Amino acid sequence: MSFAKLDRDQIIQEAVALLKEEGLDAVSLRRIAARLGVSVSSLYWHINNKESLSALMSAAIFRDCLNAVPPASSWQQWLRDFGLAIWEAQISIPDIRRLIGINRVRNEGVQTALETILATLAPLGLPPAEASIAQRSVQALVTGWTTLRSTRPDDTEADKESFLVALDVLIAGWRLHHDDAAGEAGADRG
Repeated sequence: MSFAKLDRDQIIQEAVALLKEEGLDAVSLRRIAARLGVSVSSLYWHINNKESLSALMSAAIFRDCLNAVPPASSWQQWLRDFGLAIWEAQISIPDIRRLIGINRVRNEGVQTALETILATLAPLGLPPAEASIAQRSVQALVTGWTTLRSTRPDDTEADKESFLVALDVLIAGWRLHHDDAAGEAGADRG
C-alpha cells in the first residue's frame, strides 16, 4: 500500500481486525504497519502513539455497536437493541474489556457517540438527562455481565438468556422511573 492511500480509518480498521484475531497484546504499530505493507513511521502521520490508537479503536468498536442498532419505535426497544449490540461485541472481541478499561477517559469520539445516542432517544420520548444515565446503565450492565459470565463456550447461550432477563428488568425500571418523572412534571404544571 502506498503512503498516499493510507488513512487513519484503514489503520484503525486493521488494528481492530488484529485485536479480534489475536487479542490486545498483539496490537502494535509495528504489527499494523507490517499488515498494511507500510513503514511504522508512516503510521505516525495518522496516529500519534499506541494510547491514541487504543482510544480510536475503542471509539470505532463503540460506533460499530451504535450502527448495529436497528431503528426502533420506542426508547425501550432501542436500549434493548443497544445492549444486545454491545453484548455481541464484548462476547466476540478478545480483550475488549481491557480496551474499555484503558480508555475510560472521555475523548472526542465518546462525546460524539453520546450526542448521537441522545439525539436518537429524544424523539423516542426519553429526555437527554435520563437518556444519558439510562444508556450508561445499559453499558455498565453489559460490561459487568460479560466480565462475570461463564467462560465455558457451552454456557454462552444460557449467559445471554440470563443477561436478557437482567437487561429487560433494567429497562423496565427505567420505564417506571421515566413514567414517575413525567407524572411529577405534569403535577407541577397543574
